Amino acid sequence: MADPRPNNLFGIGFVLLVCLTMTISALLIRTIGRDLGSFEVVFIRCSFSLFYILLLNARSGSKLFISPRPGLLLVRSFILSIIVLGNFYAIVHLPLVQVTALQFTKPLFLVVLAALFLSEKIRLPRTLATFGGFLGALVILRPDMGINPVQVIAITAALSMAVIAVITKKMTRDHSTATLVFYGNLFIVLVCLGPTIAYWQTPSLFQLLLIAGLGLSAYAGQTFMVQAYRYGDATVVTPFEYVRLIFMAMAGFLVFAEIPDYGTIAGAVIISASTLFIALREAGKKRRLKKI
Repeated sequence: MADPRPNNLFGIGFVLLVCLTMTISALLIRTIGRDLGSFEVVFIRCSFSLFYILLLNARSGSKLFISPRPGLLLVRSFILSIIVLGNFYAIVHLPLVQVTALQFTKPLFLVVLAALFLSEKIRLPRTLATFGGFLGALVILRPDMGINPVQVIAITAALSMAVIAVITKKMTRDHSTATLVFYGNLFIVLVCLGPTIAYWQTPSLFQLLLIAGLGLSAYAGQTFMVQAYRYGDATVVTPFEYVRLIFMAMAGFLVFAEIPDYGTIAGAVIISASTLFIALREAGKKRRLKKI
């Protein structure tokens, strides 16, 4: 499948839709996760997502299930399971703004991954910005007060998001969006099947409706994210991801009366400034290369 013509406005639009759907998902996760186990909710949610995918892509036929690189698809699906389960658990047990701020360390991990595995030269300004961003993460984590396992899970999910961003960008060249989303959800369903059976709690009809809504918002979010990478230059659309921090802060305050502490606010500002600097610097560098 050939890449569509680049359109950064489309990419930005899809990123904003991701911000909205992820905020809705977080509210549903927090509400449902108070009463049901994480594995069970994720299992039911991804099952609903599979249903939506099959229903909305019925005309695709066997093309939906075909992958020219099944090994890489399996790796991507495994990493996606870490992201979904890790973020679900963190959202239930941490303030929404704090989880979101830690998720924004993803671009910092992308810089490190590029240096380690792509032999990309990282110059001093970007090195300092990356260092500053991780310093912001430490301000939020506050290791001097002890290690919070839930925060470690959130950071692990952020690292996994960086890895899957690189893989997804490559796979959109020869995979449809529906195929990537289908196999990602299928893998998560299989991972969660055992724990779900072992610790099953029968959900109420209202809880099932909430999980169905979560499945729909999750499916939409995954689809929008893939489309954002497909249409937009990552360095251009990335700054607009910070709208999610605003959405999450408003949702946490209005729905759960959460007020971020000074450490979380300071760390979020440092991380946002560092990653935004990296994104804008990369965008400028690409524009200069095109003029040569």
